[in-house]
Amino acid sequence: MIELVLVRHGITDWNAARRLQGQRDIPLNDEGRALVDAWRFSPPYDAVDLSVSPLVRCRETADIIKSNNPGLGDITYDDRLLERDMGIWAGRDLRAVETEFGDAAHDGGYRPEGGESRRDMLVRTRDFIAATATGGRPRLVVTHRGVIRAFYAIATGWDLTGETADELSRRRAQVFRAAADGSVEVAQLNLRLTAPTAN
Repeated sequence: MIELVLVRHGITDWNAARRLQGQRDIPLNDEGRALVDAWRFSPPYDAVDLSVSPLVRCRETADIIKSNNPGLGDITYDDRLLERDMGIWAGRDLRAVETEFGDAAHDGGYRPEGGESRRDMLVRTRDFIAATATGGRPRLVVTHRGVIRAFYAIATGWDLTGETADELSRRRAQVFRAAADGSVEVAQLNLRLTAPTAN
């Protein structure tokens, strides 16, 4: 098994407005850049390669992380790390979706028209885990809330309906041990990312 260290991209204007982004390509805002700019990775995670969602909010996050953590290695972009495809929900206000669709808005099996259900994401998430676990070294994964929740579901058996039993802070890393069969187990939730050291 290898350790995969998952971080969620920094904040965007759509995050702040509670608009569903899905696979829409929304950049970080100033708050998001400042959040990520403070992240430092300590051993054994300070000299690993990165797997990154190709959406711009994750690419920006990875670039900032790499510029502030010079020991980190190569970046590989991977479509399996894309956020859930929200279909007709993309761009809509979350509260409006909750009002219109009720419990379906947070049902793990519900698939909005033209999009994915939360559970649909498990297939590509397991495929990523299986392929990456053969690498033999820890890896930093820059991705989205939906993917992190899919990892958590695979590790804990959560059915992806409602909210996770544990808080998964966007300001901290979630560490999982990954196996070549596509399974994971929780290694550490909410790993604190160290602040920059003063000169």
